[in-house]
Amino acid sequence: MKSRPIIPNAQILDKTKELEIFQNETLRPIIKSLNNLLFAYFQNYTELKKIAIKNYTEEQKSKFITVAFLKDQQLKNELKGFIIGHFSVEEYVFYKKSTKDINKRILGIVKQRILSFYDI
Repeated sequence: MKSRPIIPNAQILDKTKELEIFQNETLRPIIKSLNNLLFAYFQNYTELKKIAIKNYTEEQKSKFITVAFLKDQQLKNELKGFIIGHFSVEEYVFYKKSTKDINKRILGIVKQRILSFYDI
């Protein structure tokens, strides 16, 4: 899709695996374009959980985010939904072939973005 940002350091080499290509050409640009929405969503998530994350130490923030991404199935499903909702039909067909691996990649990238938002 042409409206996605370009990720200049996402190299695609001849030897690059299909999943890595999908990550670099599809997932990372979608996630980058949704950056502000993902941060706003996570901030709302902490407010609903009555967590004053801004008052946490870096270690506490990191632990809270890590545990949330490990254990909160609703959080994970909603975040995946944000990303998957931006797939083309062709991308969705590819996604269905490797759902588990792609979901792992989605959540890993989003988690890193959330951690970086809190300067961790």
